[in-house]
Amino acid sequence: MQNNYDATPAQCEGKAVPAHACSGVLLRSTKPSPRYHTWHHSQNSKDKGGVSFSYLRSDIPTTRLAADGRSGFTLYPMLQRPQGSLRYEMLCAWPTDGDTWERDNRGCGDNRQTAEIEAACHEQGVFTAEQWMTRFRQSKDYKRQCAFDIRRARVPERAEAFYQSLRAKQLFARELPFPWNEVLIGAWDEASADRLPIQSFFHIEGEHGALQQAQADQQDWHQTYGSFIPVIRIRLPDNVTERAIFSYHDSDQAVALP
Repeated sequence: MQNNYDATPAQCEGKAVPAHACSGVLLRSTKPSPRYHTWHHSQNSKDKGGVSFSYLRSDIPTTRLAADGRSGFTLYPMLQRPQGSLRYEMLCAWPTDGDTWERDNRGCGDNRQTAEIEAACHEQGVFTAEQWMTRFRQSKDYKRQCAFDIRRARVPERAEAFYQSLRAKQLFARELPFPWNEVLIGAWDEASADRLPIQSFFHIEGEHGALQQAQADQQDWHQTYGSFIPVIRIRLPDNVTERAIFSYHDSDQAVALP
């Protein structure tokens, strides 16, 4: 995870493979409950068919997670996922919070709270980070921003589209309303959740109750499927000049290492 976070390729090796497939950390903030499994979908995610993640990488330092996030799970990058695990579907990338609760097109399209219709960036002639920022400055309203479409159907354009979403975060972080970005992944079949390529259950170092929440998720997974997924500690940077630190500690584990 640390190596993936530290790696900063514009794209992966191969023919127009987006950088998220081999670098960075895909992270979803959750809160455990006895009423559901944390890797299952909220009703909103089910309704729209998309699940919100943040993408962490050393060249886009993230100092805070959305909605007071302090624990949750990470997915393996697509090219590193275990053999036989689910192939998840990448949908779109937002340089900042996308307000995706209010959007159609699986969380990647029009915001029902605005009068305008927000089409995908490329459909509006927005192909670069600079063009995205020019358009964003016109309203300075994150509800009116456009998403970079990174679906498989957009090969080879999707690799460049994802890279431009990262560049927007790099170049204009001080002007964006939130310190996190948002990436939409297609809602997976919960009946096959045992094959979901979860890499870790994480907790943010120093956040109240975060470790206990990650341990609860680890125990729930073990009790449900019988396999071990590690609890990983993440120290987020205090400012944009620092980097996040990922670490494994025996004392953080609530399930014995096999």
